[in-house]
Amino acid sequence: MVSDGPVRVGLIGAGRMGRAHLQALADAPTAEAAAVVEPVERIRDELRGLGIRTYAGVDELLRASDVDAALIAAPADLHLELVTALAGAGLPILCEKPCGIRSEETAEAVRIAADAGVVVQVGYWRRFVPALAELHERITAGALGEPAQIWSWQWDERPPAAAFRARSGGILLDMGVHEFDQIRWLTGQEFGDVSAIAATVTSEAPVPGDPESVAAVAELSGGAVATVSVGRRLSVCEGCWVEIVGTEGHAREVFVWGDDGPRVIHAALVAQLEAFAAAVRGAPQQGASGEDALRAIETAERAAGSLAVGTTA
Repeated sequence: MVSDGPVRVGLIGAGRMGRAHLQALADAPTAEAAAVVEPVERIRDELRGLGIRTYAGVDELLRASDVDAALIAAPADLHLELVTALAGAGLPILCEKPCGIRSEETAEAVRIAADAGVVVQVGYWRRFVPALAELHERITAGALGEPAQIWSWQWDERPPAAAFRARSGGILLDMGVHEFDQIRWLTGQEFGDVSAIAATVTSEAPVPGDPESVAAVAELSGGAVATVSVGRRLSVCEGCWVEIVGTEGHAREVFVWGDDGPRVIHAALVAQLEAFAAAVRGAPQQGASGEDALRAIETAERAAGSLAVGTTA
């Protein structure tokens, strides 16, 4: 039974995104961090010093039976294993994107959760950015006419560690899925043919399987063309922006940029948690579903397949 107070969330993983979710949980009125699963003892000691209950593994968390739901922020190659364990215990799940590193894993995670009858929400937090939600409403209402072209950019300020990049599944899976989900959500259109090309210019030593920047062009089901640009090094700051041209209008939103960017992301993570907590209590599910995650990763795989033809970076 869900607790009468805030939904008690077990956070799986206390790395970069796990810490971001931990901060969001601290500010979410209807959810709280009841425990953290983290295999690194040094990090567990640090979190215990902050008064947070910790466990070394998911099995310990499940035996304790002191959470109402789980938030997976572990590496993507562990997502299917974790969804399987948590769904088997009947826990609703908020899983960081992409929910696996192959579409087969995502499809299996969706099936397992459905068979267990548990909520699965995937962490495409941009759906909770007010400026993007307003743009979605404008496009849906026809304010821009029929979309003709849409561009979506995501550039990090600096590349993550090489060890992370080698395990991430590549830039189109690690970063590109955000753009693919965002474009599907904004336009209501599905991706068709997609092709990608990688730049050979890099700011750091190349990581095999993870080019530092990639551009992809795709056909959408409604006749529009989508262009995605993702990169791991933007010297001025982290930046995310989108632009769309329709037959009757134009819109451009720079929603992550400069000092304000972290605040926007944090607020969206809090809103995402609030929506998840409401779904745990039986409200209609908002945000990205497992099926949405599957569509995004399928598109990333098609783009990466075309990329592999032209580069070994």
